[in-house]
Amino acid sequence: MLFCCLFCDIFVIILSYMVTTNDILNFAFTHKVFTRKELIANLKSLNQISAQSSLSEQLNRLLKSGQLIRFERGIYTLPDNAKKNFSINSSEDVKNINQQIIKQFPFADYCIWPGSAIMPYMHHIPNLSFVFVDVEREVAESVFNHLNSESTKRVYLMPSLTDFERYINGTEAIIIRLLISESPLQLIDGINTPAIEKILVDIVGDVEFSFLQGSEINYVYSTIFERHNINKNKLLRYASRRGRKHEVEQLLKTNKL
Repeated sequence: MLFCCLFCDIFVIILSYMVTTNDILNFAFTHKVFTRKELIANLKSLNQISAQSSLSEQLNRLLKSGQLIRFERGIYTLPDNAKKNFSINSSEDVKNINQQIIKQFPFADYCIWPGSAIMPYMHHIPNLSFVFVDVEREVAESVFNHLNSESTKRVYLMPSLTDFERYINGTEAIIIRLLISESPLQLIDGINTPAIEKILVDIVGDVEFSFLQGSEINYVYSTIFERHNINKNKLLRYASRRGRKHEVEQLLKTNKL
């Protein structure tokens, strides 16, 4: 009987959604000061609550690492210098494109992201209503042909600066670009998206971001570094692969990052 009870308890824990430190930190960044009860209620509403012991374990881990502070008994807050991990919230358009690529090109390396992902970090905000599909060279044209036949939006394959300025700026479009090998990527909700280190390098020199010059790109870099955790080794490694290490290092030096 005791064995059966233990087995049932283990089975319930395995089936339940595991609480991660990211779940807790995401809640903390939106609520600043919160109680344990508020956190549990939020996790339950998202079907992300598991055993109380798991929640306690993750809270203790965040407290020990300094990512959370115990304000009072059962009340938590973020430290003044807290930074949030970068992630992209995918729109229905992005989800639809992702499903098409998975279905038609299941072995292709790719990532998808909206140009609007950098808008929260800009001082002067343009209309960035296009979606990037960064895909390996071998299938780039095939992906273009497929999306071009399936999408109601205009699709462009590796457009030049002139193409971008004449036809794409300010319009809704899908832009097929080449994915550089060993690009920093992260899987968010089943969708391959760029890590922030990739975006920081891409905006230095890619024709799609030619408007980011002078004080504007300095502002973007400073804002991103202020709000998010950045792996500088990963950043400079990818910058080297793109031949932009000097430019990125200058931005880091100029903005004291």
